[in-house]
Amino acid sequence: YTYRAFVVRVLDGDTLKVVVDLGFGVRSVQTLRLRGIDCPELVSQEGKEAKAFVEKLLPPSTQILIKTTKSDKYDRYLADVFITDKTGEAQYLNNVLLQKDLAVRVSE
Repeated sequence: YTYRAFVVRVLDGDTLKVVVDLGFGVRSVQTLRLRGIDCPELVSQEGKEAKAFVEKLLPPSTQILIKTTKSDKYDRYLADVFITDKTGEAQYLNNVLLQKDLAVRVSE
């Protein structure tokens, strides 16, 4: 499913808390895990860098577009996250983190 969402906060490099607009005035607060990637844990310097990078891209209330698939073992929806950069161009956040070497690809 594809939805418009708004960032509440970045939990770590690959996990976001968002408000999902389900349409017809219905909203749901969800924790999303970026699909197909894994960022280092927050206890490491690399994990802190990944989180800081995502926080810079997605300050609170930033509008994003999400495409969800299924939930993981922690009941977080796996999501592809699309953002609009400062030039107005759409970017696929999951790939941006891979390109910046802030995450590694994982199978689902």
